[in-house]
Amino acid sequence: MNTGNQILDILRLYEYSMSIGKSLSYHENCDQFLKLLLKRRDLNACWVLRQHKNQYINEYSIPLGNQRQYSLSPELVKFLNDIEDYTLLEYSRMLDELTTIDIHAGYIAIYKLKSHGFLFLYSKEDNINKRDLSKLLPVVEKFAITLKACRAYANQKTLLYRLEERNTELNNYAHVVSHDLKSPLRNIDALATWLKEDHRDNLDQGALEYLNLISDNISKMEDLITGILEYSTVGVKDFKASLIDVNKIVNDVLNFLYVPDNMSITIDDNFPEIMGDTHRLQQLFQNLIGNAIKYNDKEKGTIEVGYSTLDTVYEFYVKDNGKGIEEKYYKKIFNVFQKLENNKDSSGIGLSIVEKIISAYGGKIWLTSEIGVGTTFYFTIKK
Repeated sequence: MNTGNQILDILRLYEYSMSIGKSLSYHENCDQFLKLLLKRRDLNACWVLRQHKNQYINEYSIPLGNQRQYSLSPELVKFLNDIEDYTLLEYSRMLDELTTIDIHAGYIAIYKLKSHGFLFLYSKEDNINKRDLSKLLPVVEKFAITLKACRAYANQKTLLYRLEERNTELNNYAHVVSHDLKSPLRNIDALATWLKEDHRDNLDQGALEYLNLISDNISKMEDLITGILEYSTVGVKDFKASLIDVNKIVNDVLNFLYVPDNMSITIDDNFPEIMGDTHRLQQLFQNLIGNAIKYNDKEKGTIEVGYSTLDTVYEFYVKDNGKGIEEKYYKKIFNVFQKLENNKDSSGIGLSIVEKIISAYGGKIWLTSEIGVGTTFYFTIKK
């Protein structure tokens, strides 16, 4: 072979290689590479059979061939499986099961596309040789990898679409259930209130206590439903991201929460501004500070809220001198409905919401604690 032909071969291989991987579309990759290959090599047809268990599926064919699944004879299955990289053979009737178009004579080259299946090249003339097939092998291997990536991408898109559909359905379901559950609860609460107001003179103290207990449980049930709804929608609703002053967030939370007279809360007076959603950040600090208040058993309770600046994140903390948490519960407390004690004011959802919010911001949350000494919750938010 002269130098001119060698250069031409190299240029063609480069051209073939550059035609692959320009798209994540399976069909477009086949179009770009195989049509070019047929044109440059003066071939008459090509097709791709994807192997799936005992079936061979016609994924692509030029010209358009029979779009069906093949159940091959055991002899042909063995023949295909015995191919290492490629093979070249003269057409015979034995190959009819492998063809997607009518063929009567000529030559067929078969490349094994590793885990994907097989590529078939057909020519009516004797213009394919094993030396050319060997030179083309690295390009075909790149083609096989690209097809595998395209299929994985298509599967991922399908899964993500289905997941998005399911999330939307669950989100809508959560709102419907919330409404449907709250309506009868409010009716029961109204009936209990009317009974107390209209028949107070006819009700003894025990009956009034029962009605008050009904109202209290209805209130807890409404809080629980609201908590479930909030938990289900964290990460589903789009955050309205804006530059937020954390100082204002923390102060608003403290103005909202009931802080007993025996509780002393110290907050950093120089919190940073971060990009985030006001409502979600309020939920985050409200749950953490609220828990620090709720589970403090000391005569003089102390809570400290602060932060430190790291390379790529702000690390916030909420520290208390309360009861403390055993290490075996460090992970469990972030599970939905997980409560360490039977507190009537706790729904068991607060820390689950906190974890979901922080995860939605790409951060993480953890804690350190000592029984009888106190607990510190840490969480990070990207700068």
